[in-house]
Amino acid sequence: MNGGYYLLDTNVLLHWLRGSSVCGTIDGQFGLTASAFRPLVCEVTLGEIEAFAMSSKWGEAKRQKLSEVRRKLVVVDLTDARIYRSFAEYSTLAKERGFAIFHDKNDLWIAAAAKVSGATVLTTDAKGFKPLRDGQHLDVVVLDPQTGWAIP
Repeated sequence: MNGGYYLLDTNVLLHWLRGSSVCGTIDGQFGLTASAFRPLVCEVTLGEIEAFAMSSKWGEAKRQKLSEVRRKLVVVDLTDARIYRSFAEYSTLAKERGFAIFHDKNDLWIAAAAKVSGATVLTTDAKGFKPLRDGQHLDVVVLDPQTGWAIP
């Protein structure tokens, strides 16, 4: 693996915000809260969470929880030119090979941020990142969305 660097996909961050048992299982497997390294999150994920919060009409308590969780994360800024290049490479690869991830630009940004950061993506989206889990493009751990356990 990567020595402890994990980048959380939006669906994993949402479990954390909800304080779900799935998040506890994920934390137990990967030591997210016990590690000397804080989990990473792509700034695109924060935008996705904000959109979800707005459309779900989150109240003050949930927004406060989001602020607390954000302080426990390292946000990967997308202004790094290496991330632009990785995004372009992944987008081109996905388009050429007909991967479904080509249509989810946010996941491409998340993948690019993870690659440049040297982090493993933790996600419950088995389909989205699957084409990039080929041993040469991206280190991804897919988690069962119901239990949080890693799926081989």
